[in-house]
Amino acid sequence: MNYTRATLVADALSLGPHWVYNQAKLSRLYPEGIHSYTDPASTFHPNRKAGQFTHYGDQTLFLQELLDTAGAFTTDAWREKWLASMATYDGYVDGASKETLASKGTSPSGSDDLAGASRIGPLLDLDMSMGERVEAVRQQTSLTHGAAGVADAAEFFVRAVAALEKGHSMESAFEEAVAEGSYNQLNPRAELNRAKSADAEDFLATGRNFGLTCHLPEAFPLTLYFALRPGTNFARSISDNGLAGGDTSARAMILAILFNASGDSTIAAFPEPGKAGKVVVSSGANTVGIESPRGRLAGILEMPEGGKPQAFALFAHCFTCGKDFIPEKRITQGLAREGIATLRIDFSGIGKSEGEFADSSFITNLEDLQFAADWLSENFEPPELLI
Repeated sequence: MNYTRATLVADALSLGPHWVYNQAKLSRLYPEGIHSYTDPASTFHPNRKAGQFTHYGDQTLFLQELLDTAGAFTTDAWREKWLASMATYDGYVDGASKETLASKGTSPSGSDDLAGASRIGPLLDLDMSMGERVEAVRQQTSLTHGAAGVADAAEFFVRAVAALEKGHSMESAFEEAVAEGSYNQLNPRAELNRAKSADAEDFLATGRNFGLTCHLPEAFPLTLYFALRPGTNFARSISDNGLAGGDTSARAMILAILFNASGDSTIAAFPEPGKAGKVVVSSGANTVGIESPRGRLAGILEMPEGGKPQAFALFAHCFTCGKDFIPEKRITQGLAREGIATLRIDFSGIGKSEGEFADSSFITNLEDLQFAADWLSENFEPPELLI
């Protein structure tokens, strides 16, 4: 059971609706639910694209990288890895992370966000005793989230996972976690009762009633609620959780852990996350596809030999030509020899690009070039030359 992958899938699915609190807006954006990776709908992750992660998923990767290298978890090694990774991090930095960075690895005692416990997936993939696992998830969580209740929540979910792996139902696993754990600040019995008594059908209203932030008093019982709904599974719970809005990812990553422990098969149906928006190219001609409202634009990105290109250029072919016109190839290959990468595309309805030629015009050609320029900007650098 790969808990790391499950939590990363959930985080990538939650990137789109993350921190959108307007449920009506979410229903318009996702009329069929959330069943694929989408671009962020909020402004908090401007440099992330569909299939990538929120800062929660990225920090889970930091933990996974540590475990891949060290093979075991220690508090000091995690603190050192987290501080080093966050020092150059290019994503959103939340309040708890800012305070932890400012104090050089001392967690803010007042941070009670469930997000601190959402990163525990990689620890569940290690072969540890229950005592070792509980201690590890508590220490992992407490690095950035010092409120005792968040570490309590991490222990609760670890104990629930153990029960689910033994074949317990979700409700039975939660009952066992309540009975077996030692909780300093969290009252899991009261929160579980609250989740069980909520309206199982109207999840949007329940989300509003519980609260949609990642603060523990709101996020913990709401996570239990989404896990307990009759007939639910990973795919449905992640979609409904996303449509409820707010801090979708903190809840979703925990839901992924729980459904993964129960053997839910819907997790495997989702493609590997973390690759979208990251185009891997080599020197020479690289075939690429660029999405546009008129369909997929076919392109060739001509890359120079070795090293980072000096600049990127964009090539616009003549009205009735295409990206494979011989003079274009020679010009872009010549630019590559000079260290300049060039993207050439077939306009909509021409060559291998989708769309109808009858619908194309000088205006649509300009729009296609803008989509191509945006693609370069998102995946590499903005073009400095238009040919």
